[in-house]
Amino acid sequence: MSSYEYYEVRTGRSAARKVCAVFGFLTGGVAALITWLTEGDVAAIVVGVVVLVVALYGAIGAPRELSILIALALVLGFGGGIYFMGSQALSIYRAISQTEGPADPADPALLAEATAKFDDAAKEAGFRIELHETEITSYLQDGLTEIENIPVRRVDVDIVDGAVAEPGTITIRGEFKSGDIEFKGIISITLNAGAVQVEVLDLELGVLELPGIGKSAIEDLLAEVADLNTILTELRADVQSIEIGDDRILVTGTQPEGNLLTSSTLLTGIAQQAASVGTAVEPPPEPLPPGIVNGVSAPGDRYYVALGDSLAANVGVDDASLGYVSRVHRQLQIIADADFGLRNFGVSGETTGTIIRSGQLDTAISFMAGAQVDYVTIDIGANDLLGHLGSEDCATDLDASACRTRIEGTFATYESNMAAILDALRATEPEATIVFIRAYNPFSLGLGGGVEFERRSDEILDDFNDVAAALAEARGVIVADGFTPLQGTTSATTHMLDSPPDIHPYGIGYSLIAQAVVEAIG
Repeated sequence: MSSYEYYEVRTGRSAARKVCAVFGFLTGGVAALITWLTEGDVAAIVVGVVVLVVALYGAIGAPRELSILIALALVLGFGGGIYFMGSQALSIYRAISQTEGPADPADPALLAEATAKFDDAAKEAGFRIELHETEITSYLQDGLTEIENIPVRRVDVDIVDGAVAEPGTITIRGEFKSGDIEFKGIISITLNAGAVQVEVLDLELGVLELPGIGKSAIEDLLAEVADLNTILTELRADVQSIEIGDDRILVTGTQPEGNLLTSSTLLTGIAQQAASVGTAVEPPPEPLPPGIVNGVSAPGDRYYVALGDSLAANVGVDDASLGYVSRVHRQLQIIADADFGLRNFGVSGETTGTIIRSGQLDTAISFMAGAQVDYVTIDIGANDLLGHLGSEDCATDLDASACRTRIEGTFATYESNMAAILDALRATEPEATIVFIRAYNPFSLGLGGGVEFERRSDEILDDFNDVAAALAEARGVIVADGFTPLQGTTSATTHMLDSPPDIHPYGIGYSLIAQAVVEAIG
């Protein structure tokens, strides 16, 4: 071989090896990135390593011809990878940025079915909505038309069952208005103080799966499309449980605008009991007189602060002085032989979820942080449960499957919410006397009829109260028994025999609750 030929061979081999070395890293990186976005981490590592090994072989040990082929393959692979990434990036950009044009219309029959279920729930304080995945699809599809600047044209929902210890997930597939690519997102749903939280677990655009920063960049779009809070906000819903599986979502919760007593069966039974007895149970003597403050506040250097629902808000009596808060305030001044200011933050319709989210708890804590507070009372939780007990699902049998679903979901969220509420109060007022008031059972009429419903509802309310009582005692919070004094007397101590029935107390009922608080304080 002449020196010229030898030089040419060495030069060609040297150039090919340099190309293998340089493009081995470039092509390996691009190949690993594409594989990461399409197949995941493990496959990306394997592909990247394989490309680098082949490139190193071409740069170090391969014969001239094979080294040239490897170099050529690496160059073409790099160019192809860059083209693929660029075309996909352009498709994604067009898909996200093109918002002109209407979304596809929802199926009218399925939308009507879903809407009817929400309309029925709006009438009940305690609701239970079961939505098939096709109904959810129609509702979300209809919602696309109300979202401004949305690039999505169509969505389709698939409910994926979970394992024994894991909740199900929701897969949402859809098309962009650009028509270039489709997307698939997998979301999970959790609850935080009665609010639905949507988390995007996985997201794919076209052939790309977007992890990390890429996922974060557009997951808000999917969360907006699948935002069940948008649907439930119209009900002012406090969601207590969500079950995902069997091609449906089952949502259980409460909402303050609905009627606590919606069961015609239960209402008829109450009316029949009242008619058969003829006269109501005799009310017990009023243990405590009305309060002095006929309002929700009074000035002072030291304060009694009240939080709660309609009971703290004095619903059922004409004057605030007839409620339990004003009565307790008066007795505290007598016992301590001192003047106390009063701040009553109670809001009718509050649940353990809404008291956290609506601002009552935060407002009260803000006030307490800047004042000398000696006493705090809180009544909360009755609205979490009573709407379910007053529903048709529970009217004939409190142990029926549909009724138990409502009650079990309520117990679970009640415990977590109460823990958060009591922790917040105790952290703000480590030295104050804090009193939790056990809820009474409005269905404990004492008329002699419907004994089984009264007995079982008493048991359920008592167990419900025990959950909060245990949490309270663990935090040094006093528990007042507002349950026992009204047991078997609500036909005389509340408006339950009015037409329509009303669970709220007369003045005598509030007096009994106030007496329970005073006795607990000692």
